[in-house]
Amino acid sequence: MDDVSVLYAGRESEDFLARDPSWVTQIKAFAFLRLARRLVAFTQVPPMVIVDFGTGSGMLARSLAAIKSDARVFALDFFSDPPGPMEGADYLPFEKASSLTGTIDLLVCFHVLEHDDNPGRLLDKMIDLLRPGGTAILEVPNIDCVWTPWFGTACANWYAPFHRVHFSRRSLATLLTRHGLEIVDQQNICGPTIAFSLANRLGFKPGAAFFAIGLLFRPVQWLAEKLTRRPSALRIVVRKPAKANAQ
Repeated sequence: MDDVSVLYAGRESEDFLARDPSWVTQIKAFAFLRLARRLVAFTQVPPMVIVDFGTGSGMLARSLAAIKSDARVFALDFFSDPPGPMEGADYLPFEKASSLTGTIDLLVCFHVLEHDDNPGRLLDKMIDLLRPGGTAILEVPNIDCVWTPWFGTACANWYAPFHRVHFSRRSLATLLTRHGLEIVDQQNICGPTIAFSLANRLGFKPGAAFFAIGLLFRPVQWLAEKLTRRPSALRIVVRKPAKANAQ
């Protein structure tokens, strides 16, 4: 598809966390604040301009704004309007983000790259936003996850038709290096795969009950992914060359 935005009309897909009850939202908000602190620590200097590329529910952008009140945080997505109150972050639709070109110290892109039929083209848009020497942190589902054989096409990492491309550790690293980015760090991530996969397998929409099951099962999930070295998600930290001719 040349334009995948039609898949997300009305923000009705599970990517926007619209149906979470308050107690689930509170747990996720706490987790996102912890995540935001870890992400900021990867930059060489304290980032003053930050972008959450493909913000979805806006929760990560709000968390980044909360822990970096001295920075300008922008949340980018398809839509003309934000997903809700952004609480310190500025929302921009993708088509109005050109003013940020070459200014971003830190760009985070979580579970977005796999949603486009042309991830290389999408990656170029991210690279254009980064200043020379800027840092990008991307996370995608791992198609080589230990749970994929268990759940098959019901696995959260498959998630058709919304996941248009499926990444392994090798294919993700190859894509990033081909686009002139320096790999700084690679991490195995234990994501919320079980809840979504189990709901799909049983034919239900993910909800609070499955979220609770996922929490209870999480120690087993973490151990299985650790022992097999086949995590549910892949996180990679990259840096744009400091000089344009370094590419």
